[in-house]
Amino acid sequence: MVYGAISRVVMPIAVVGLIGAGMWGYQEHNEKNSILIKAENQYQRAFHDLNYHIDRLHDELGKTMVINTRNQITPSIANVWRLAYTAQSDVGQLPLTLMPFNNTEEFLSNVADFSHSVAIRDLSKHPLTAKEQKTLHDLYKHSKEIKKELDHVQTKVIDKQLRWMDVESAIASDDKKTDNTIIDGFRTIEKRVQEFPEVDWGVTVQSVDHKRKQRIQGLKGPRITKEQAKDIAVRFAGLQDQKNKLKIDVDSDGKGTDYTAYSVRIVDGNVDNPLSMDITKNGGRVVWFLKEKEIQEERITIEQAEANANRWLKDHGYDTMVAAESDSYDGLGVFTFVNQQNGVRIYPDSVTVKVALDTGEVNGFHAVEYLYNNKVRQIPQAKITEQKARTVLSPNLKVTEHRMAMIEGKMDGKEVLCHEFTGTFDNQTYMVYVNAQTGQEEEVVRMETEQDDEVEGMDETQEQNETT
Repeated sequence: MVYGAISRVVMPIAVVGLIGAGMWGYQEHNEKNSILIKAENQYQRAFHDLNYHIDRLHDELGKTMVINTRNQITPSIANVWRLAYTAQSDVGQLPLTLMPFNNTEEFLSNVADFSHSVAIRDLSKHPLTAKEQKTLHDLYKHSKEIKKELDHVQTKVIDKQLRWMDVESAIASDDKKTDNTIIDGFRTIEKRVQEFPEVDWGVTVQSVDHKRKQRIQGLKGPRITKEQAKDIAVRFAGLQDQKNKLKIDVDSDGKGTDYTAYSVRIVDGNVDNPLSMDITKNGGRVVWFLKEKEIQEERITIEQAEANANRWLKDHGYDTMVAAESDSYDGLGVFTFVNQQNGVRIYPDSVTVKVALDTGEVNGFHAVEYLYNNKVRQIPQAKITEQKARTVLSPNLKVTEHRMAMIEGKMDGKEVLCHEFTGTFDNQTYMVYVNAQTGQEEEVVRMETEQDDEVEGMDETQEQNETT
């Protein structure tokens, strides 16, 4: 009787508990699946956008071959410039960081720099030279090759319903046995770009490229050994106390990089969350760092994540950095920090930090631009006052903030001191840079807004439904 009474009480509780556990597990599964779908949709969008923009780039370069009036060719070349930069941005959103693709990115960068140098010129006074016309013809042919290979990959992606999340896992694990059509396709594109005949980019692009190579070669410091690279990696990851328990692999060459580096991979007992990083052979500086970790439910705000990133940078020797931009996606807070000297933001000295919004720990870091550019600077005195610089701005821009900043000039890559104005127009936020020496408008950057995120979210919801 007693056992019967107990069972009548315990059994309903046990059933409720089992149902609750099942519902919790189901909810956790759905949340995890939602995160994976969102990441997959973002990669798919970036990939298909890249195909579209390369198609458009090829078409626009073809138009420059047949246009014979100066008032028509200027906007066409300006479109080439815009599309090349956009294609670069698309590539940057794909999980290709750990595989060689730098030659293709450099090609797109040079196309953008070349077309920009032509587009801003008064072609009625300085028409295209025979060399420039040949360069446009060469770019048309080369873009056709890239377009052909990308179309081939896109067809396979659609026909076989290939997933970019599998690409990310394969690249991160460096699984050489993985048969991945997407990876093979992008490697084929990179190989073709390497085989392109030399293009005459002109003096402007060559000077920018020469400056870039000088920066790369300028990574100085004592040569380190593999064992020293291991020690640096362990200290950087904060795993000194566990060193004897760690499995550490060191590859002598960074994957597809312009700099010479050791690629280090650390497994700290949890094989699902390995750490990877590149460390320069000269000077032993960490170029990038990545913790492969599945993000769970978000528990901290973007402001808390930024504070964590700031503390982490100070702990790792980056104690003069200020947050310049923040974003969030896939459970990560992504922050761009720039160096600040005497109240002036030095944008060439930038690093990116990624913070997991579930635990608040830093699991991503990228410092290549900082390592290339950081130096002691003599910041010049501004000849143009803030009031004078404001007269250059469009009357449509509602200014909300002003500060001084150093940026790289578009024409020659030299650093210039600017007045940085943040403002809004038609619910969009813009950063306008006015040269503090000449008073000329150097650059205009449109920032992403909440409205953009809402539109993107609507697109993602539709894509999730289609994927599901």
